[in-house]
Amino acid sequence: MDALAAIVTLLKPRTVLSKAVHGGGRWGVRYPAVGLPSFAIVLKGQCWLAVDGAPPTTLDTGDFILFPATPAFTLASDLEVTPRPMHPVPFEEHLDEVVHGDATTEPSVSLLGGYFAFDPLNASLLVDLLPSMLHIRATDPAIDSVAPIVELIRRETREERPGQTLVLTRLAEVMLVEALRSAPADLCTTGLLAGLRDPQIAAALRGIHAQTAHPWTLVTLAREAGLSRSSFAERFARVIGMTPLDYVLQWRLAVARDLLAREKLSVAETAFAVGYQSASGFSTAFSRETGRSPQEFVEACRADT
Repeated sequence: MDALAAIVTLLKPRTVLSKAVHGGGRWGVRYPAVGLPSFAIVLKGQCWLAVDGAPPTTLDTGDFILFPATPAFTLASDLEVTPRPMHPVPFEEHLDEVVHGDATTEPSVSLLGGYFAFDPLNASLLVDLLPSMLHIRATDPAIDSVAPIVELIRRETREERPGQTLVLTRLAEVMLVEALRSAPADLCTTGLLAGLRDPQIAAALRGIHAQTAHPWTLVTLAREAGLSRSSFAERFARVIGMTPLDYVLQWRLAVARDLLAREKLSVAETAFAVGYQSASGFSTAFSRETGRSPQEFVEACRADT
């Protein structure tokens, strides 16, 4: 399994909800940060998107946006409008359509937007490896891979059908993979996607994710990458944002959390599965990094179910 597939598999995207968003006349809305992943595609027209901490940008017909963790943002017909505060609609109160501005006029812009969810076990760790926002413009050839999946999500959420949950889960996974691997290179100068575009770093990442239990060292990882030890260590830290061995540690702990919670392996079985030679060594590392022992983690997971 390559790095991107492995991470998306652990994120377990699910519970897709989508709705049509229309804007007429002069309008503006302001949403608080919700933390959940979200997406939108512009069906027609143009509007402004202003995300906290980033310059405003226009969204045009056919553009696609993905937030791995949705920040506070403003959506508006123009930036001179004072935005109206909005509150996220809970999943159980989902709306199929929302109209902003003048509802009596023909909408000047229409979007299809949606939220989904990541498995909370590892979302905070893995989302940090991804760009905070992906904007794929309609003029980018990559949009041809993403837009049809969004359309399938729209069709699937319009009515209750047998197998809907399974279909939406698979569509969310495919949409996420396509969006991430299609992301413009200038948006991914650091992090996982930047590492996957670097042939030497990508080779090391493939090794880590394909053989989680392998006794990786800086020397063996550098050999995978075809670089000297010092060159590899510097390059990996600069591109990914953490040292190679810290990445190995964090990935092993992410897999371990999933095995303990989902596969219900014992602490000893989990330790060996992620590359530790003893349960005690694994428990020490797990406790140091997470603030609780593996057994405490398992008990907390059981209490939540």
